[in-house]
Amino acid sequence: MSIFGILKPAKNLTDVEEIFIIVAQSRGHEAYVFTAKDVCFETEKVVGKTILNGKVLEKEFNFPNVIQNRLAVKAEDKEVYLKLAEKIPFTSNRIGTKKNVDLKLKKIEDINEFLISVEDCKEFDDLLNAIQKYKKVILKPLSSNQGKGIFSVEFLDKKYIVKQLDKKNEFNKNELRHFFDKDIKNKGYSLSKYFNSSTNNSLNTVFRMQISRGAGGKWKLIKFFPYVNINKNIDITNGMQGALITTREKMFLEQYYPNSFEKINKSIKKIFEKFPLAFQKQYAWRLDSLGLDLGIDQEGNIAIFEVNAGPGIGFMAYPVAKAQVDYYEWLQENAKPPFKNNFLPINLR
Repeated sequence: MSIFGILKPAKNLTDVEEIFIIVAQSRGHEAYVFTAKDVCFETEKVVGKTILNGKVLEKEFNFPNVIQNRLAVKAEDKEVYLKLAEKIPFTSNRIGTKKNVDLKLKKIEDINEFLISVEDCKEFDDLLNAIQKYKKVILKPLSSNQGKGIFSVEFLDKKYIVKQLDKKNEFNKNELRHFFDKDIKNKGYSLSKYFNSSTNNSLNTVFRMQISRGAGGKWKLIKFFPYVNINKNIDITNGMQGALITTREKMFLEQYYPNSFEKINKSIKKIFEKFPLAFQKQYAWRLDSLGLDLGIDQEGNIAIFEVNAGPGIGFMAYPVAKAQVDYYEWLQENAKPPFKNNFLPINLR
């Protein structure tokens, strides 16, 4: 029997965590949620919450063999986290900033065809030159999440069209400069060519490729599925901003990408086969759950928009939990001290 602890800032159980605990118990293990304040190093005991007979129960447990870190650390808890990490392997490590991830992606030769060139946007001329070159561009803050702070800019009918979600502004050159100075300059923005990821009826899409480690520590494709934005006025689709989701991706591709679905399926297989191992090799610590956000156009071309560590799993909670338990069983046997981790946020390092 193994013991798996879920470490987070608050000792509440989400549906996802309850599912993980139940799956672990079905395999003969113990699992519980706990916080840094619940840890006693003298006795190596933890007061955690678990599920028993369908009800939440709080009790004392032994130290876990593996810690699932929820990637949120309070400053006052830092020392407890670091002390635990000396004794126990942590999962859910960070992968770095978007810029760091982009640099690592460029080193993976087998996926270069799926990458979009990303450039720093420091000066107004950087934006003007990109618009002249690409006609339409995307501006992204390096520290954005859930699609926040993203703008599209294009030159159309002698006006610069700037969109953020469903907000649209038409600027002349001087007004665009004012927008740049106010919202973009010195705020760590990058820019890239706009990639038209949309269905054959012009609905914007983004596809999530969810991969996790499973049995034997090997990577497993959990799910590949699209988010669809039914508002044609929005250039950017993001799963956290109300886009529709479908889990019947095969039917979706055949219906909405009728001329390219076979090419798309081959490319998805290639990305899964080539990406995770090559990406992992660039880190000293283990990665265990990654989400790739992909754009797909009607010709079947794929662009990797973003890579996320510890992405939200929602409806995939059960297959993810199964893979996690398999992986944690392997990790307990194969992780050897000193354990290498990267779970602290930048402000606590």
